[in-house]
Amino acid sequence: MSGDDPPDQQATFEALADPDCRDILATLDEPLSAKRVADACELPLTSTYRKLEQLSDAALVSEETDIRSDGHHETTYVRDCTGVFVALDGRDSFDVDVLRDRETPDERLARLWSRVSEEL
Repeated sequence: MSGDDPPDQQATFEALADPDCRDILATLDEPLSAKRVADACELPLTSTYRKLEQLSDAALVSEETDIRSDGHHETTYVRDCTGVFVALDGRDSFDVDVLRDRETPDERLARLWSRVSEEL
């Protein structure tokens, strides 16, 4: 899923409801390998891969490749958001916006005001 595709709302809610996923998100201040994430979060490596896939499906984490001169490249994972904005959209549905790092504070404020004006 690219960073421009909207995440599946249910996938986002499920990932955020999972304490292990939230722990992984908090750990990913910098790109880390799955092994380092597993060690930091005290999770089995197999569970870590499942959680990273769940977070990726929710567009909260992305994969990067760490290119090494010795040819042994490594996949690393990085948090791909700074937050999640959830709005009640009508009586029984929600609208989810995943906030990205590349968005400036002015852009976030403009988006927020745009959302507020839509509700008025």
